[in-house]
Amino acid sequence: MNLKFNNESIIVYDDTYEVHIQKKIFGGYTLKKYLKDSIFDILETRDIRVDISQEEAIELGKELLGKVYRSKNSFKNFNPIIT
Repeated sequence: MNLKFNNESIIVYDDTYEVHIQKKIFGGYTLKKYLKDSIFDILETRDIRVDISQEEAIELGKELLGKVYRSKNSFKNFNPIIT
């Protein structure tokens, strides 16, 4: 698990997935999990609507990163429009 800090977001990533953590304007965070190197293959989104600390948001991102998905084709030809 690695961390990368950008101007507008934090990215928690490993060899396969990335979790983008973005702070909301009126408090809370949005977490989005993607297949690495493909921002169109979004796997999961979470909205945190309470004002939590950045450290708590990163911990939630780590939990989301560790989540295992079981699929017949392991997301090789994943197209969210078709599903």
